[in-house]
Amino acid sequence: MFTTDVTLAGDASSTRTYALTSIAGGQSVRANASVAVGEAEVMTISHGRKTKAPDSPERHLVRLDLTKVSALGVPATGSVYVVIEEPQATVTPAQIQDMATQLKNFLTAGNITKLLNGEP
Repeated sequence: MFTTDVTLAGDASSTRTYALTSIAGGQSVRANASVAVGEAEVMTISHGRKTKAPDSPERHLVRLDLTKVSALGVPATGSVYVVIEEPQATVTPAQIQDMATQLKNFLTAGNITKLLNGEP
């Protein structure tokens, strides 16, 4: 279980530490305490089923949210997240790991720019 603070390195030598603020119902929330008041950097990890059916795939989510306030005082939030769906009896954890590695390798700076530009 992720019960401690999480420190993540970003671009340009930026590092964020997300301190645990709550754990409940299969979800943990962490926040970066060193950001400006009114702005937020939040990390959420959650687990559950895709639907209420007992054979429904398990879903695991990791999400980062960044809230900034514009010059007009309007908050705006950007988000990046990954959802892993795990059908228990069909796709193995090793296959999920392999797909996650492929996705991490795809998410280069150049490919993220292409995604943000709406390229198919």
